Amino acid sequence: MNINFGNYGMYRSMFGGGFGSSFYGSLGDYSSIRSGSYKKLLTSYYAKTRESQKVSQGSNNSTGTKSNSVYQDLWKASSSYSYAGKALNKVKEETDDLSKSAAALTAKGTNSLFNEVVTTTKDTETGVQTTTRGYDMDAITNAVKNFVSDYNTAVKAGSESSSTNVKRNTQYMVRQTAIYEKSLAQAGIAIAKDNTLSLDTDKLKNADIDTLKRIFNGNTSFAALTSSRSQSIGQAAVREAATGTTYGRTGTYNMFQNPMSAWNWYL
Repeated sequence: MNINFGNYGMYRSMFGGGFGSSFYGSLGDYSSIRSGSYKKLLTSYYAKTRESQKVSQGSNNSTGTKSNSVYQDLWKASSSYSYAGKALNKVKEETDDLSKSAAALTAKGTNSLFNEVVTTTKDTETGVQTTTRGYDMDAITNAVKNFVSDYNTAVKAGSESSSTNVKRNTQYMVRQTAIYEKSLAQAGIAIAKDNTLSLDTDKLKNADIDTLKRIFNGNTSFAALTSSRSQSIGQAAVREAATGTTYGRTGTYNMFQNPMSAWNWYL
């Protein structure tokens, strides 16, 4: 069980003592709870609850059904925030993926996809070698495909979130994309009614390379600005998760980014 310091008075009355200069000095007292009677009580209780579930799954009698019902009620109560937390975590994962795919396009220097490459080919009949210099359009196309795919999943996850802040930041990104609609069209990218993107790879490969650089390459490109917006969505999801607290079925009190988390480690 982890302690919520928002209930300062309750824990003071339960365990005695203060939270002043003796804060860290009293950690040893609280660490004893880990192996004390309270933990044993919780462990025993939840072990029996899980055992009741196993029995009910193999039995159709009324007792088994009742035990299963109790277990399901406990599980629903303990996982109500867990469900929301997973959804927020999904938003964070999707926006992180979008930032990574954007980074592949915006990279400069030796890692840039928009560097010219030298390719040497050999005629199988004459044996004559030909050297050409140009851009690896296959690599660029694959990177743009990943970007479009990750953009769509991020928009979907953000738009379907129950968090107002996550939705708001997702709309900021969507509106920003709309500003670039004409430029994106030159790269074979169209914006659908549901705010997702579609890619015409043939049009992309035939697009002017300077246009593609302007859209995707560098710190001021559309891809870079999208990455920034994507990170804002992910941060909104993290902040939303940080406000959620609940008891889990193991007796653990979930506290995200709590400055008093030293206590959580001890318990």
